[in-house]
Amino acid sequence: MTSSQSSSEQFGQHLKSVGGSEADVSGSAYVVTEEDTVESVVSGLRMKQHEHGDPDSEPTILHASAQVLISRRDEQDPSHHPGTSQPGEYQLDIHFPGGRCTREPIPEEDLEAAQTWAQRRIEAEGADFGAIYFPSGGGIAPGTGALECSYDSSLGWHR
Repeated sequence: MTSSQSSSEQFGQHLKSVGGSEADVSGSAYVVTEEDTVESVVSGLRMKQHEHGDPDSEPTILHASAQVLISRRDEQDPSHHPGTSQPGEYQLDIHFPGGRCTREPIPEEDLEAAQTWAQRRIEAEGADFGAIYFPSGGGIAPGTGALECSYDSSLGWHR
């Protein structure tokens, strides 16, 4: 991420790269709360689509839209901003088909080394998606903290 580009802008670019648009975010009518995680936002976006009779979006578009919404929320609250935690505090969330998610600490202090370690864990578990978080705000449950970057087996790492 460049210093002139926010994380929500980076996630917005990712959303476009998977076939989504700003309309998937702004037209969602979903209001993100402090307790929301990426997974709960995905679920909420899906429910809003059903309420409005809209066709289901692709899972990658829903996930990317949720990342944009969460990053916008975190940018509004400095305690959730990625810069509030220190290297070495990274947590890995591994997302499994069917909605199950696990969280484990990453033993690496450098983000690049953490990504390498995390990718091996994600692939070893047979999962297609994972995310690295800083546990800012004291959250240790999956999906909590400041999202640093995500891994999608079809796209690789993105911020």
